[in-house]
Amino acid sequence: MPAKKSFVLAASFSPSFAMVDGSHYTARARSAQQLARWALLAFAALLALLAALLPPVQQLAHYHDFADQRGLLGLPNAMDVLTNLCFLAAAIVIARAMRQYRRAMQRAHVRSMPLWWHLCGLAALGFAATALGSGIYHLQPNDAGVLWDRLAMGIVFAAIVGLAVRQIACDASALLATALTFAASCASLAVWHATGNFTPWSVLQGGGMVLLLAIGLGTRLGLPRSAGMPALGLLAIIGWYLLCKVCELGDHALFEASAGLISGHSLKHVFAAAAGWPIARMLYNATPMRR
Repeated sequence: MPAKKSFVLAASFSPSFAMVDGSHYTARARSAQQLARWALLAFAALLALLAALLPPVQQLAHYHDFADQRGLLGLPNAMDVLTNLCFLAAAIVIARAMRQYRRAMQRAHVRSMPLWWHLCGLAALGFAATALGSGIYHLQPNDAGVLWDRLAMGIVFAAIVGLAVRQIACDASALLATALTFAASCASLAVWHATGNFTPWSVLQGGGMVLLLAIGLGTRLGLPRSAGMPALGLLAIIGWYLLCKVCELGDHALFEASAGLISGHSLKHVFAAAAGWPIARMLYNATPMRR
């Protein structure tokens, strides 16, 4: 590939090249980055206060009583177990998109991958861990099993929050958001496991969705996206999350409505895994096509 063309590709798709041009980092942009970081810290502090001050809520007593408990060839709760393969599929799709992006960058003589690429890898790892953790949990649903299931979900959640923050802020802010989200996931699950208080986990989930919604709507309405950062379909991710919640709450109702074809909880797995597609799509859109 000619040197000039190689440089153009690298500059177009890699933040490490874009940073060479100081015009991308004006005083106004730096001020916006600092404001985003302080806003993130303030929002995290608000969520921590809510988690500590809101009344404790217990997990539903019948939470593990799923609608579809049919076995298949000796596999208990077969549909709820097997639909976790969708999470593995999401991990594979993201990993393939990451490999394609990396190869394109290598052809452009770019060796160092941007932070957001690594966060996509964290999301893929989280989806794979969820496939394993949730699959094992559904073999014999209980509190101990769902703890590992939710910890794996926390990895995905942390990666998505980091990618969302990177849409409008710098690498440092995205790393901070990722670390805070995962630490909060672990802490809230530890509180639930020790005391039965489900409030911190609920606050974390709800607060995370509010953050994604604010950033998603903000970028749609003209909030500047960070230099070198491809667009992530945050509103699509929120849509899949809402579908998951509807299916989770309507587990038995959907099972009855479908005449026993599929339960709400099994559908929840499918829709939750679909949230990986906007991440893969972001990677594909950021990858220059080979000519």
